[in-house]
Amino acid sequence: MRFGRRLLLYLSAAGASCALQRNGQLSEVQYLPSEEEGWEAFNALLKAHPDTAVAIAVDSVDELYRGEILPRAWGRDRAEMAQRRLRQVVHQSPYRAALRQGRERNAATRGDRYLIMGLSNPEQIRPWLDIMHLRGTPLAGIWLLPALSANLVRRFHLRDPRLLLVSEQTGGLRLTYLESGELRFSRLAPVDGSQHENPLEGYAEEIERTRQALVGQRLITREEKIKVVLIDPLNTLNELHGFLLEAAGFQCISINRSRLLEALKLPHALLTESADALYLSLLSRAPASANLSTAEQRASSRAFWLRRGLLFAAAAWLTLSVAGVLLLLGDTWRLGVQSNALQAQAMADRARETELLAAAGGVSQIRRRLAAVAAWNTVRPRDRQPAALLDAALAAGDSIGGIQLTRLTWRNNGNSEATSLSIEGDLPAFSGDYRAAHARIAALALRLGEKLPNYRVAVAAWPLNAQSGEELEGAIGGGIDAHFQLRVSVKP
Repeated sequence: MRFGRRLLLYLSAAGASCALQRNGQLSEVQYLPSEEEGWEAFNALLKAHPDTAVAIAVDSVDELYRGEILPRAWGRDRAEMAQRRLRQVVHQSPYRAALRQGRERNAATRGDRYLIMGLSNPEQIRPWLDIMHLRGTPLAGIWLLPALSANLVRRFHLRDPRLLLVSEQTGGLRLTYLESGELRFSRLAPVDGSQHENPLEGYAEEIERTRQALVGQRLITREEKIKVVLIDPLNTLNELHGFLLEAAGFQCISINRSRLLEALKLPHALLTESADALYLSLLSRAPASANLSTAEQRASSRAFWLRRGLLFAAAAWLTLSVAGVLLLLGDTWRLGVQSNALQAQAMADRARETELLAAAGGVSQIRRRLAAVAAWNTVRPRDRQPAALLDAALAAGDSIGGIQLTRLTWRNNGNSEATSLSIEGDLPAFSGDYRAAHARIAALALRLGEKLPNYRVAVAAWPLNAQSGEELEGAIGGGIDAHFQLRVSVKP
């Protein structure tokens, strides 16, 4: 309930107060009279703030508080058990709640502590709810005023085990008992100031009656002291300390206007206009488990917020779509501007190119020069010189030894793939050992292949062709030669 916008309504027997909450800050605090005049003002307020949820705090004498210890349960079982017990205890009113207050410390009684609370007179809030129903205004929740006191205790770091909060309300004196920061009991005592010369004497009597009621309910013993905290937004309860003596079992402190303003972050003008602004500010932080709303009211509120959520999601989607379209249009415009700029730059470059070409002899002259360069680049790979191959062949023959190169033939017809070198030679010291001759020629081919890695070296003719498909030719007797031939060609 801290965020967004809400209307906060404080109801009492003397009338009502209302404030608008925006993002946790109160504004437009105003008093609403009781009966028809106040209802008309509330209707006008709802008309001025349509679709704004209303949270209601009720300060009434028709309140019911009862502590219960229920078996420990979880989830849906806990909710069903609490609702069943609520119907048994608060059967006369639909506005009821079970405030879970932790585990029971007594080992003999295992379970969870609950404070069952209810508004026994639903007629007090019925006219206001009827106006909201006619206006279609969602209900954020209904809380009893004492259910807001735990937040006030935490704000002021009051850690005493037993506290009695006392405050002046439009309907009387509100006395709320808390134990270890948890609400246990509260009552609204109407005070008749005419019975005492000093009205604070009547307040002291009501505080003593409340103490006796706590003793009767066995919440405290007769000997225990109780700390009384005077909530004094108008600084009118200072003299009450003199009536609450420590000897009588009281320890009294006051929380005045300045401390309230500082702790609750309220504008100074709000408490000056209405003391109810204090309770309206606490209503904005009311505990959800103390909400008295009926199941139908909660379902209606959930449906309203679901509707609002869907509308918000649709609006967000539409906004994103429009933003996306605008971004695309912006990108289109930006790209168009860039395209126009590039076209202008291209035209300027062409103009500059024309000026430069004119100085170099014109476009036709440049094209002829470029064609000549292209022709040279085409011819150059075909222009292979045999010098490197011849040098490699001679060096390889010298390195092997016993080999004599007799003829080197270079062929180049313009096609780089058909370029080749033919190497012919013999072995002068050949004595008929063909195996040794073959080994020398194979070594020559291998050495030449190492020197020319981009060429393929193959033996075209051996001294003795041992292939089965060849015929044997030669003369018997006389000198025997070991002629051979190698072919070097470009690798594909």
